[in-house]
Amino acid sequence: MFTMILMVYLQQNLDVTLQQAAPHGRYQSRGACEQAAVRLRGPVPIPKTYSAAWQDALCVPIKPNVQVNPAPLPDLARVLREQPGSGCQAEGAWRRLAETCVAPR
Repeated sequence: MFTMILMVYLQQNLDVTLQQAAPHGRYQSRGACEQAAVRLRGPVPIPKTYSAAWQDALCVPIKPNVQVNPAPLPDLARVLREQPGSGCQAEGAWRRLAETCVAPR
């Protein structure tokens, strides 16, 4: 069994900060986990005071009897409400953000 850890990074000047990290879903194999992770990786909308923002996904093994509690995904909505981005800075950023709102299968 595998789970995916979603991580949101924000960059301000040269400093990169891991803003949020959360487990996401349960997968039978590493391949299934990686396939689900592919579309979630990459740029996400950039809050106003930052120079870059992106999401990464790391697949990690878990014991077969371990349950992954449905944890909230990184709260980009809150960050963007407080510091709205100036538009779509990277192709696919808004699509990736919308996909994080879909429950894992």
